[in-house]
Amino acid sequence: MQLTPPYEKFAYAYDRMMKNVNYPRWARYLEALFEKYDNKPHRILDVACGTGALTVLLATKGYEMTGVDRAAGMLHIAREKAEAHNVHVDFHQADMRNFQLNQRFDTILCTYDSINYAITEDELSSVFQRVSEHLEPDGLFIFDITTERNIVEHFHNKTFAENHEDYSYIWRNNYLYHTKMCRTHLTFFIRDGATFHRFEEIHQQKMFEVDTVKALLKSAGYKTLSIYDMYTFNRWNRYSDRINFTTHLA
Repeated sequence: MQLTPPYEKFAYAYDRMMKNVNYPRWARYLEALFEKYDNKPHRILDVACGTGALTVLLATKGYEMTGVDRAAGMLHIAREKAEAHNVHVDFHQADMRNFQLNQRFDTILCTYDSINYAITEDELSSVFQRVSEHLEPDGLFIFDITTERNIVEHFHNKTFAENHEDYSYIWRNNYLYHTKMCRTHLTFFIRDGATFHRFEEIHQQKMFEVDTVKALLKSAGYKTLSIYDMYTFNRWNRYSDRINFTTHLA
């Protein structure tokens, strides 16, 4: 058994395990937000871009895309994906809490509850600060958070497992109400010839209250334009599993 950093070995099977994610729908929603706020971005930064599914999709739509992720394994898949789709994307290995690209973008995205991997208010403030340093004055910062309801209803004390020809996994989840932390323990068995190698990853995500996120955004110099139930233009509510924030610099 080998303990590896989050998403390094997960990268091998990530796209197959997340095949239910509707990235075209996500891209359409983002473009609807661009239109709603009269934002016509050319250069977009995708923070915590993962295997680049959304990044590459937006690149095929003509946006000039840059992606940042801390997991080298995820970026390896992302680069292969961009090449397969014959699009150019600048990918950089860096943590969303301290990345520095020395350039600015028309719009910055951070999707699929990546924000929840900032596990303290200080870390979340650091993300907001790094983003502000890379955002054009009239640009949008769009991100989403997963909610406590989503974790409790769909993940807490649940185990998921699958066997495939080249890999197997066991995915165990536990939510701690008093700290609002979700701890995920992933065990992978990945085939190498006739042998399967075992790898372990531990993921932690923090559930933030909407008011906390709003306050931290304001302290970091942002104005919140909207907070919607995901994929809609409706106000978030207590049944929301995912909440989308659209902001810009004040």
